[in-house]
Amino acid sequence: MLKDRVQKIEELIDISMLNRGYERYVEYAFVWKYLSMLLVLPKKLRSKIKILDVGGAESRLSKTLAGLGFDVTVIDIHEDDYGKARFVKENILTYEFPEGYFDVIIAISTIEHVGLPCYKQAILSHDGDIIAMTKIYRWLKLGGIALVTLPYGKPHHPPEFERVYNLQSLQERILCCRWEIIEVRFARQSDDDPHVFIDCSEEEARNYDAVVLLALRKYWKMGYV
Repeated sequence: MLKDRVQKIEELIDISMLNRGYERYVEYAFVWKYLSMLLVLPKKLRSKIKILDVGGAESRLSKTLAGLGFDVTVIDIHEDDYGKARFVKENILTYEFPEGYFDVIIAISTIEHVGLPCYKQAILSHDGDIIAMTKIYRWLKLGGIALVTLPYGKPHHPPEFERVYNLQSLQERILCCRWEIIEVRFARQSDDDPHVFIDCSEEEARNYDAVVLLALRKYWKMGYV
């Protein structure tokens, strides 16, 4: 039975990825580690779980989750095939969902781009990542979970394409609200195969093309932060 469950999660990871290169597998495996817990719910209860996928145009995650019966919304400036998921074609910098609306919010390799002159973004903001994380916090219910992945360590793209984080900028720009940190993991590019990322320490991640994986819980109302 356990083997069958593991195999099913591996299949969900695989079908959720549109872009399969480099750090993507470790990102989706991390996200599904938490999402898989929701699969114990019968389908009639899954529709009560509200999930937001921020910037989901380069994945099939929202489509997969909606197909499993969850109430899924995608916010992105690019249209794609989101299946049964609800699509909101808006910029996170200007759009507002109701406060405390979502149970889970996912942002896979998205926040680092918000407000920068890439992906045909028309609205630019130096603090786009701070604004986006503050909104994610506000939109979550108390006890709600945010699953966020970001580039870490040595930059390998121009700064106008993405922000790359270190411990200080992670604390100041991403963990800028009263988050309870459930898990922080790091993975870096393998020395043997640049297409493969492997788990590593934070100290190791500083010297590589790396990624930080965050599981965060909202435990305080915005008005009391």
